[in-house]
Amino acid sequence: MLYSRLRRHEERQQRNRLFLALGAMTAIVLFLFVFGLKILVGFSLLVDRMRGSSPQTASQSQDLILPPMLDPLPEATNSASLTITGKGDKDVKIVLFIDEEEGVTIPTKDDGSFSFTKKLDEGDHTISAKAKNERGTMSDLSNVITVSVKRKKPTLTITSPGDNTRIVGDTNTLLVKGKTASDNTVVVNDRLAVVSGDGTFTYSFSLSEGENTIRVTATDRAGNQETADLRVSYQR
Repeated sequence: MLYSRLRRHEERQQRNRLFLALGAMTAIVLFLFVFGLKILVGFSLLVDRMRGSSPQTASQSQDLILPPMLDPLPEATNSASLTITGKGDKDVKIVLFIDEEEGVTIPTKDDGSFSFTKKLDEGDHTISAKAKNERGTMSDLSNVITVSVKRKKPTLTITSPGDNTRIVGDTNTLLVKGKTASDNTVVVNDRLAVVSGDGTFTYSFSLSEGENTIRVTATDRAGNQETADLRVSYQR
C-alpha cells in the first residue's frame, strides 16, 4: 500500500515536470514568433556595423547593375537603317547612345535580349548603351561599337586601256590599270585584282580574238559598287 502511494506521487511529479516543460517550450515559441524577426534584423544590423557597412551601403549594392553587351556590327554599311541587338539583365531598360548622345529607351525581353532599329546619317558613328533599373540607377557603359555609314559609290578610274581600243599583233595580253581607294576591292571580269597601298591596281587580261568586253568593279567596305565597262578588239 505504501509502495502504491509512492508510485502515484512520483507519477504526479513526472506529469508536473512534463507540463512545466511543455509550458516553457510554448512560451519560447511564442516569444520567437513575436520578437524573433526583430532580433534577427537587429543582429544583422549589428553584423553590418561590425563589418563597416550600413543599410544605405546594402541598398546601394542592390542597385549595382551589370552593363549590357552589344552584339558585333559590320564596320561599314550602306543601309538606311541599322538593327542594334544585345543582351543585358532582365527586368531593366536599355538606354541607347549614338555618338555619346542619349537616345531611345526600351525594356529587355524575358531572356534579357533587346533590339533597336535606328536610322543613321552618312559618316562615322559610335554606338553604346547603358542599363537602367526601376529606381533610375544607371549601369556603366557597354562596349562601344564604331560603324561607318557610306551610301556613295566608290571612285574608280581606268587609266589603261581606253574604251574602244584596238590591238593588232601576236601578243594577246593586255594590262588593265586603274585607281580607287586603297581599302576597296577590285575585280576584273570576276577575277580579283591586287590594290596597292596608294589605290592603284594592275591586272593582266588575256584577250580573245575579236571583240572583248572588260568589266572592272570596285567595291567599298560598305558594299557600294562602281563599275567601268571597256570594249577592246584584238586581231592577230
